[in-house]
Amino acid sequence: MIKYNPAIISNNITLKILGLICMLASSYAYSQNIPQDSVYQLNSTWLDQDANKRTLSSFSGKKQVISLIYTHCLHTCPTIVSTMQAIENKLSEAEKQDVGFILVSLTPDTDTPAVLKEFAQSRKLNLQNWSLLTGTPQDVRSLAMVLNIKFQNIDNNEVNHSNLMTGLDEQGRIKFQELGVINNAAIAAEKLTNF
Repeated sequence: MIKYNPAIISNNITLKILGLICMLASSYAYSQNIPQDSVYQLNSTWLDQDANKRTLSSFSGKKQVISLIYTHCLHTCPTIVSTMQAIENKLSEAEKQDVGFILVSLTPDTDTPAVLKEFAQSRKLNLQNWSLLTGTPQDVRSLAMVLNIKFQNIDNNEVNHSNLMTGLDEQGRIKFQELGVINNAAIAAEKLTNF
């Protein structure tokens, strides 16, 4: 028969409770450092191209350029991605260290992490600086609303959507929005380096 020592059990429970309190306290303190006008206030969990769970706040600490696209788009999405790549190419090597690029899928049912990874490889995106995200339809809708990106699903898994790129500061506050057209790459790159 196994005998349990109540003192050891009590100490283990106490340590677990203290650990939980510390974890919650640090999480609360972290959330208090996110400005109220930050996109990172959205409480959503996403999957990246490697199927890692990510929160938007995990992108804090670097400036970000974010846009909503879908990988099988044949119209505006390739232009948005090309424009974001042109922005990246206009940055110096030092500036690239301080900027990330986020693409969020408008068709999360078909843009799985594996599809996003294949898309990143086909577009030759440097995954040191780029993150491709998929989430629930509701989380996509919430993010689109915060970024003032309008979209509507239409037939054959196609989407009508705004052609916008959004620049975020290190704390996830919107600093600029530009149309995702190649002529705006230089303007967006300059804005990124000046805030």
